Amino acid sequence: MGTQVSVSSATRTRIAYRVGRQERLLALDALRAIALFSMALDHAAASVWISLQAETYGGQPALLESWPHWVAGLFTNLAAPTFWLLSGVSLALFEAARLARGAAPRDITRHLLIRSGLIIMLDLTVCWLAWNGKGPYLHVLLSIGLGLAIMTLARLLPTRVLGIFLAIAIPGYQVLLPLFAPLLSQTNHFWIALLITYSTTTVPATEFSLLGWMPLMGLGYLLGGQVRIGRLRQPLHWLAMGMGLLGLWLVLRLVGGFGDLTPFAPGQPWYYFLIMSKTPPSLSYLSFNLGISALLLAALLALQDWLEKPALRWLAVCGQVALFFFVLHLVAYGLIGKLITALALPLPGMVRAVGLWAVGLSFLVPLAIGYRRLKVRKPQSVLRYL
Repeated sequence: MGTQVSVSSATRTRIAYRVGRQERLLALDALRAIALFSMALDHAAASVWISLQAETYGGQPALLESWPHWVAGLFTNLAAPTFWLLSGVSLALFEAARLARGAAPRDITRHLLIRSGLIIMLDLTVCWLAWNGKGPYLHVLLSIGLGLAIMTLARLLPTRVLGIFLAIAIPGYQVLLPLFAPLLSQTNHFWIALLITYSTTTVPATEFSLLGWMPLMGLGYLLGGQVRIGRLRQPLHWLAMGMGLLGLWLVLRLVGGFGDLTPFAPGQPWYYFLIMSKTPPSLSYLSFNLGISALLLAALLALQDWLEKPALRWLAVCGQVALFFFVLHLVAYGLIGKLITALALPLPGMVRAVGLWAVGLSFLVPLAIGYRRLKVRKPQSVLRYL
């Protein structure tokens, strides 16, 4: 007579959650969460029409406001480069995890293409409608979704071929940047903006060109391969990488020219040394922000055990549901921003922006934690694509 062992749904959920966490590098999730929070500050400020500009566009001079604005802007600038790079890292780790479970490569490709399509659909529907900023919505998820679809196919190439392509594409784009940026920035042609530069006048508007930003996803995919096989998991690796990137940034800014679309000019205030071209993305901008992100990752890896503790566990969990957080934060800040604008509160702009950001995070974080638990309970539902 056999003995039956019953396992409750709650127990299965806890076991699956622990297994899922062990398969992940929590420091990467925590870094993604920091990028999410920095992006949320930018969008919270935009929803009450407060500028946090600390970057240039199309090679044009920056129009900076008082120091609290541009200091906050330097923080928010971490978001985009970090997201693009970590998207590639996540792709490599996801592929490895699925292969380890016996999934066929074609099934992995199918899953990733479906996910890409859902990202694009959410961007063109919910995110676009929810946007409440002063300027147009710039469709970052559209670019990321298309980039993910392309990388889903590009990952089938030999690693060496992909590496050679990136070694040509990244510096090649920087060589051509001074030539096409003045001519093609703010173009009226959507596909030129999407592929090469940017435009706030096309429908849809687009800030994140595929040629400028997608190589970061490819680079992240190659780095993810090294993380997957056990390399690049020590804080010292990322500390050295971060210092190297910041050293490259310093050289680019001091020399000017290649990789530095808006060089620092004598006579400018000292802090303009930190103001670089985000769109189109210059190598100085990318190396500065990715250097800081690498240093943050080094610190998070050193604190890896702490990320398991309740005091910090929420940080990694938020990073594990980045797409959910992104879509929800646009809806939340859009609605609350309209309410604050209607109330016409007599508060300084930065107080309104930071206050809105904090209020939003106070319920976005618990919702993200709840959504993560729901995904674990329903691993085969449509939520696995989100």
